[in-house]
Amino acid sequence: MGDKISSILISLKNKIDKFKKRIGIVDKKALISFELSEFIQESESALQKLPETYKNIYEFTHVQAQFFVNREKELKEIGNSFTNWTKNRFVACAIIGEKGCGITSMLDYFLTSIPQIDTIRGELHKKIFTKEEYFRYFNSLLKTEGIVSNKELIDFLNNTQGAKIIILENIHHMFLKKIEGFESMKMLFELISYTTKKVFWIGVLTPETWTYLNKTISISNYFTNEIFMEPLDSDNIKEIISKRSEFENLKIEFIPKNERLKSTMFKKLGDEDKHRFLEEKIFKQLHKLSNGNISLAMLYWVRAIEKIDEQTIFVTEIDDIDYSFVKNLSSEALFALQALILHDGLALNDFSIVMNESHEECRKMLMPMLKEGLLIQPHKKYNINPAIYKQIHDYLLSKNFIH
Repeated sequence: MGDKISSILISLKNKIDKFKKRIGIVDKKALISFELSEFIQESESALQKLPETYKNIYEFTHVQAQFFVNREKELKEIGNSFTNWTKNRFVACAIIGEKGCGITSMLDYFLTSIPQIDTIRGELHKKIFTKEEYFRYFNSLLKTEGIVSNKELIDFLNNTQGAKIIILENIHHMFLKKIEGFESMKMLFELISYTTKKVFWIGVLTPETWTYLNKTISISNYFTNEIFMEPLDSDNIKEIISKRSEFENLKIEFIPKNERLKSTMFKKLGDEDKHRFLEEKIFKQLHKLSNGNISLAMLYWVRAIEKIDEQTIFVTEIDDIDYSFVKNLSSEALFALQALILHDGLALNDFSIVMNESHEECRKMLMPMLKEGLLIQPHKKYNINPAIYKQIHDYLLSKNFIH
């Protein structure tokens, strides 16, 4: 009897806690979960545990052509932009999408669908916001030497034989939120404007940087076509992941949680119905956790793989992360996170410039968030952990830190 009452009380407390979270009441002592702090490391470890022959289909890189799914709308838009450019119209294309949403894969696919043309692709990983860095970058990208003015760059591109495509991913790294921090971006706009007859320009940015740059320097004036990457739905994510398994002739077996096994409703289902029930549940949860971002969905999927035994992949039900701690972040942390979102990550020196604080003070802000898992540090930049990016973004939006 005592055990039954205890079980009822625990169940009631859980329901109350869920209700409080739904209406915005959180425990002041809500802590950042251990799962979050280990998210990226555990995802990479999970990938390394897979049999060698299967690692390549779950690598966190842009997808192979046979795995490409449902970007017809975006592909049509970029295809129309390219067609109009070939008719000597002024066309420059901006592609706006979250990190990991599949832009690189879409561009790969696009390039295979058009007549062969000289293509130069660049990806910016660090801030290039001074003239010196700008010309150093383009000399490296175009394999030129000694170019030190935009006129020379313009002349070089306009006088080269044949037309070309230039794709610049992360062009938002050409600015820093400071006085005279938009110099490189403005020179890029000039370069695009004067070479568009010879070059089909494609610039890639995140939604937050696009919005910010539109408000500050009217970036949309320099791109005739804006292509926004839509979040994938649950069926798209299921198709992408299923294609990878089918490619290696892997059968998927879903493993229910212990609580699920105790469910009377679940026990009554036949084997096929149990499989369908778990499949729907897991892919809906993948969609919810990833917000339709395929790279993040793949991270969660790999973490959910318990083992691969011969030709069967065993996948466990996925647990949600407790995001309630977001509402308890300090104002200092929120200002730091705002700067990181607007710049798509910052190295320590650049963060120091933006915040107008010493390196030591900036380390004091960033290191605790890095250790707790709020931040990760790829390419020596501090970035928001993708597992909580959406939650941080939405909270900053609700508090008017970003618009």
